[in-house]
Amino acid sequence: MRQLFTAADIRRLARDQKASQLELGPDDLITPEAVDVARELGVRLDRAPARATAAEPWRASLPPLKVVRRGSAELEPFGQGLASAGMRVALKDVVTAADGAPLAAGYMALDAPAQGAGEFPWTLSYDEIDVVLEGELVITRGREVVRGGPGDVIFIPKGSQITFGTPSQARFVYVAFPADWNK
Repeated sequence: MRQLFTAADIRRLARDQKASQLELGPDDLITPEAVDVARELGVRLDRAPARATAAEPWRASLPPLKVVRRGSAELEPFGQGLASAGMRVALKDVVTAADGAPLAAGYMALDAPAQGAGEFPWTLSYDEIDVVLEGELVITRGREVVRGGPGDVIFIPKGSQITFGTPSQARFVYVAFPADWNK
């Protein structure tokens, strides 16, 4: 059973039991003030080593680590009929709920038509962070406009009605919460 030791506990231990040592269990807690009082009173604090038991079942239930190489993700056309004429939109989800993740991530590409800038309207039913890899990503929400270049991070809150845009092309990573953003 986990115990909490306070400065009063250390004083009582030193005074009443004339103890010069306290053995803490692996899960016991001790306040910073209690540590200071133990030092002042000459009470040595020792912590028992953690037991290798089934006390940490979460370790066994963690999903495996995953790496997706940028070049290995083949983007697929997305949102046909929503984008402005000639605009190409493609994406690939690379981390999903199927991976045991509470959030999703993927790659997205926007290519503007030859005659100029392109746009792609979207309403988010999830929170999203975009990390621009290449080009220029333009996010418009009403009168708000943000522009991101390589290395920039853009946060788009849930419920936003936006337009993804680019004057030429943009490549970015998106992270969405929750993982089942497309439901």
